[in-house]
Order: sequence, then structure tokens, then C-alpha cells
Amino acid sequence: MRTDDARREILRAIRENLARGESSPPADLLSAGSSPPGPVSGGSSPPGPLSGGSSPPDPLSVVSSPPDPLSAMRRGGTTGESRSPSPEGRGGQGVRTQGSQGVRTRFTEELAAAGAQCTVVCGAAEAGRALARTLAGVHARRVVGSDAPLVQRLLHALGDGFVLEPLDRLSRDELFACDAGVTTAQWGIAETGTLVLESAREKSRLLSLVPPTHVVLLSAGCICESLGDALARVSVASHAITLITGPSRTSDIELTPVVGVHGPQTLHVLLLEEE
Repeated sequence: MRTDDARREILRAIRENLARGESSPPADLLSAGSSPPGPVSGGSSPPGPLSGGSSPPDPLSVVSSPPDPLSAMRRGGTTGESRSPSPEGRGGQGVRTQGSQGVRTRFTEELAAAGAQCTVVCGAAEAGRALARTLAGVHARRVVGSDAPLVQRLLHALGDGFVLEPLDRLSRDELFACDAGVTTAQWGIAETGTLVLESAREKSRLLSLVPPTHVVLLSAGCICESLGDALARVSVASHAITLITGPSRTSDIELTPVVGVHGPQTLHVLLLEEE
């Protein structure tokens, strides 16, 4: 059998094996595919670069079924406490994880490593004052917030010096003219300092991607250890999930990092501790 024909036969057997859902290939494939087929002319294979003249193993000789990427999430999200409730209204935070202080510390450290800023606040009143300081610090005047009730309460308490743009009547061009967008995040991921925003919870996607400054309100009780933990808690009603790790950045041009090319230049997280 020619080399190309042999490989096609092996690939055909692999596809059939995967279609049957078996976890290992047939025994005849393992025995027959342990070394590459010989050349078209001549009766023996030339010695390989390994000692003793043996041929290198064929990468197609061992086959296993691909793992199910959703299996871990299903295992982690089977109980009522570990999954988000179906959101009847918008603006909800995730179900609290009761994470340890160590998890929160790691989250803030990873936030800083990713280039984001973080301010720990206690209660809504302190969060409002911190929000005003943050917006003033980046010289933001035109501000747009998501429809989350907490965001709307804090924005309307800002007072003079800021122009609040109505989200429901804002055109795309007007959104690009805004200086800052304010949203909540449903989850934080400690191992990477990542924020998770669910579309079923609030209207926040464009606000988190367009204005040059993004301010995020996150409950300290909604920090998960890993991406898998966070995804296991995401509401099934969310048709889009936005993952944010630090300000927008790219290295497309000569591998030189540039911040804010296609998203916010500044990311500031207000981490809300309970009063």
C-alpha cells in the first residue's frame, strides 16, 4: 500500500472511531500504526535519526476521543447555590461565592498586574464618592451608565460637573463621544483578574468597549477562583458574555504593546465590601 493510501486509511479509521465515541483506537490501528509506512520504492524504511536506526513513532498511532469542554462546568454547576438564578430583571449581581480573603487579595493583585486600578469601598455611599473621584481623575465629563439599578443610583447622586447621557436614547456616534462608561460586573476571576459581564443582567456591552474609561462596580462576594468556577455560575439566559482583563491592548504592530487602540484605555474597579 502506498504511503498516502496508508495514511488515508488510518485517518478514515480514526474518524469512524471518533464517530462511535470510543475512548481508544482499535487494537489493529495501534499495532499497524506504530511506525510510518515504508517508501514507495524499495523494501525497507531508511534508518531514522534515533539511535539504533529505529523510525520515529507516527503521531497518528495513538488516538483518544476529545474531552468534553462542558463536562467540568456541568459538574461545578449542578446545585442551586452554585448557579445564577434566572434573571427576571436587569442589574443583578451574581450569587455570592463566599470567597476567602486570600481569593480577594489575589484578584486585586492580578487586576494590578493586568494594568487595571482597584479601589475597595464599603457600602453604596462610599462607592458613590469613589466613583466621583475616579471620574474626576480622568477628566470625564460625559458619562453613560448601564441600566443596573446600583449604577443609576450612583450616577444620579454625582451632582454637578458631569453630564449623564441616557442609555436608551444614545446613538452610536454619541456613545463614542462619551468620556466614561459605568457598569457592574457579575463575577471576578481571581487567577487572572478578569471581570465577567453577562448580557442577561444588564445592558453593558457597548459601554464596556467604546468609551476611553470603563468603571466597574463589583461585589467582593462575587469573586471566583477560576474561569471554570465563573462559567459554572453564569446565567443560561445570557446570550453574550464579556470577559475583561485590564485595559484594551494590542501588540499587532511590530509586537509593541499599545493600550486603548480598540477599547478603554483605563479600567477602574470599585470593589464593594459589605457594610
